[in-house]
Amino acid sequence: MGRRAPDNPRYQRGVEIGKTRRSAASAKPKRGKSAPSKKPVKGSARSRFLAPVPTSPEYRRLRKLWASVLGAAVVLSLVAWWQQGTWFGTTVLVLAYACIFTAFYLDFMRLRPMRKAAIEADKAEKAGKAEKAGKAEKTSGTKKRGGTDTD
Repeated sequence: MGRRAPDNPRYQRGVEIGKTRRSAASAKPKRGKSAPSKKPVKGSARSRFLAPVPTSPEYRRLRKLWASVLGAAVVLSLVAWWQQGTWFGTTVLVLAYACIFTAFYLDFMRLRPMRKAAIEADKAEKAGKAEKAGKAEKTSGTKKRGGTDTD
């Protein structure tokens, strides 16, 4: 590649001699207007997003407990902030931290393993459906031209 000459009008400011060279991308052929249409999405995105979440009564109970413990931690933190510098405020702050640690315990030790198991079960179910569809597609295939139907 050559060195740019400073006296070339292309690189001088304020000189209007025309346009610069067009990029190679503009010379590429354009895609036709008959683009393949996308398949319609089955179900909404929300239902697919929430599908692997467990719906067992134990999971729901623990989730409500987790939310209430976090809510209590927020309320106790506000009370501790309001009563800061007193023994009551310090005690309430310790209770707020206890609520936060309890919420972490519930989430990491009780709720996440349930969610992971549900996600794995959902993946296994989808893989099983895909495998069945693949087998059905192979058995309904047509013969090759001029050959035998054994592969």
